[in-house]
Amino acid sequence: MIDYKTASKDQLKAEMKRLASVVSDTPFGTKKEFFHLPEILNSDEQPLAIASGMMDGNTWLITLTNKRVIFLDKGMIFGVKQIDINLNNIVSVGGKTGLMFGEITISTSGQNYTIKNVMKGSVIPFTNLVNETRNTLNTSTPPQQESTKTTHSFDDLMSKIERLADMKEEGILTEEEFQQQKQRILNG
Repeated sequence: MIDYKTASKDQLKAEMKRLASVVSDTPFGTKKEFFHLPEILNSDEQPLAIASGMMDGNTWLITLTNKRVIFLDKGMIFGVKQIDINLNNIVSVGGKTGLMFGEITISTSGQNYTIKNVMKGSVIPFTNLVNETRNTLNTSTPPQQESTKTTHSFDDLMSKIERLADMKEEGILTEEEFQQQKQRILNG
């Protein structure tokens, strides 16, 4: 793994190719976003995969790290739009594929983020990797933190499950993902 803060442009280009190949993506129009990544990453954070697609009419870079998912859109001349979602805050991750492209939807308890025009072959590997990373993070949580979590009311649990059911009906979640997330809510 390279040190993103001190890496040269050539090292970053090679790393961009490596991270894109993890999910079979061919990033388009996101080089400037990737070169901006070292300014955003925390010192203990390591990118695991990247993909690119469209959101709100702009090309965005989606970066999965060991701590969060980062959506990044850097303007042509100036300006940066950044959305961070901590892995612990993700309720579900879904994907759809079409003839050539697909879309990835990442849902939190308050909002859905959908990236469209993602390379078809990247959708499932990226969503699976996000889920695997979330599960790894959740299983390595120290027991002390679990005991301090507040218990959720029955109504809160039911509304979360209803949202998951809606997402399943819309085709965002598979039956397996729905059952997995439902169990996570009920056990959490």
